[in-house]
Amino acid sequence: MLELMINREVVKIASLDADTMLLNYLREHKQLTGSKEGCASGDCGACTVVMVEPDPNGELSYKQINACITPVHSLHGKQVITVEHLKQAQALHPVQQAVVDKNGTQCGFCTPGIVMSLYALSKQKQTVSHPSDYLAGNLCRCTGYGPLIEVANTIASQSIDDPLEQDASAVKTWMASVDDAACQHYARPKTRLELAQAKSQMPSAKLIAGGTDLSLEVTQQGRSLPELIDISHVDDLLTITETTSGWRIGAAVPMDRVHAFAREHFPSADEVIERLGSLTIRHRATLGGSLGHASPIGDIAPLLMSLNGRIEVDDGVTKTLFAPEDYITGYRETLLRDHQWISAIHLPRLAPNQHHAIYKISKRYEDDIATVTLGINMTIDSDQRVKNCIISAGGVAAKSVRLHELEKVFVGRPLSLPIVHAAQDKVPEVIQPLSDVRGSARYRVKLVQNLLKRFYLQTQHIDVRLVHHA
Repeated sequence: MLELMINREVVKIASLDADTMLLNYLREHKQLTGSKEGCASGDCGACTVVMVEPDPNGELSYKQINACITPVHSLHGKQVITVEHLKQAQALHPVQQAVVDKNGTQCGFCTPGIVMSLYALSKQKQTVSHPSDYLAGNLCRCTGYGPLIEVANTIASQSIDDPLEQDASAVKTWMASVDDAACQHYARPKTRLELAQAKSQMPSAKLIAGGTDLSLEVTQQGRSLPELIDISHVDDLLTITETTSGWRIGAAVPMDRVHAFAREHFPSADEVIERLGSLTIRHRATLGGSLGHASPIGDIAPLLMSLNGRIEVDDGVTKTLFAPEDYITGYRETLLRDHQWISAIHLPRLAPNQHHAIYKISKRYEDDIATVTLGINMTIDSDQRVKNCIISAGGVAAKSVRLHELEKVFVGRPLSLPIVHAAQDKVPEVIQPLSDVRGSARYRVKLVQNLLKRFYLQTQHIDVRLVHHA
């Protein structure tokens, strides 16, 4: 039995297709049509609702999610708040009233999703340093965002008297009462052994965590996913732990948590992680999901390569570590077998003499697929010679790759402009990318060449902008 709370109503569902998305259920089964379908891919935010679940301290956590790509089954035991619930009696919710006061709406199609993102912002207990991040997943063709950013800044700077807070105690009580009953065709294992058993019982089932990529097979490609195994509750996949050499990050840890971790320990990774979709997407997306689909233009694989990371693969009995370049075997192909899954990512600590950077070049800075992603990690000895070098790339081949021939140009030599020029000259020999709508092959080659020079200038603490204007 599937059980969730929609606004104040506890909904129990005896039978529902495993791949039914929340947006369709809200609109077609509950007649809650405030949430709109704009893109059906998690890009526009018109479908945004707020998911409420217990945090580790037992308090309620509020996160905006894309209803269009969130399976209903993944919300078992959680509350979903839609825009219809905000207005109480005849009064607008304070968040809604703030949007009105700032003239933050015009045609109104995107407004419900924007309001729900702002509501999620209003429920954050910690100080939010960049309130506009909460709007990054909401597209609007009318307002120009200025009034909406003003609303976000206002909400983040003052306490909001939320009339829905009166329901918090009842919501907690209900959540504690929900049984973890099995659902037909949708498994929710809690341990690695249960996960192995579920894969054995449902060998054709797809694994799903956040569904930010997999769900598009349903909403964009019209495919059916009749059986799903939800790994977002497997204890072995949900923690970030320190190891003797670095850290182990569970494959199902949501990307918003990974982002907070990386900002502390790998700040150079921020260039990519903060641009992995919007905050709404990062609330659901995972490292394991990105690596499982092995897109040649995914940003995670080049990042892990550049950090000398390892991918932990499990079958319930044995865990094995693989380098990302070995794990990905071809275009959207990996060495995973049917009985295996990605359980974690291992990252070693960066040494003081390691210089790391990763660059993402895309047509649109926010929420866009990379034309080229380039990661560089050089260990430079006291004699200024490059001891070790990793150069990884996405968008230049049928899979994310290590550019070993470029790495050899640097190893054993001082990092200098002539060496950079030598590496730039070699780039056309090393990569032969395709041309597509995001960029020509020639453009991609030029990007890699320019990014090599950018890395050199940054290691020498030379402002790249000054070079461009010289």
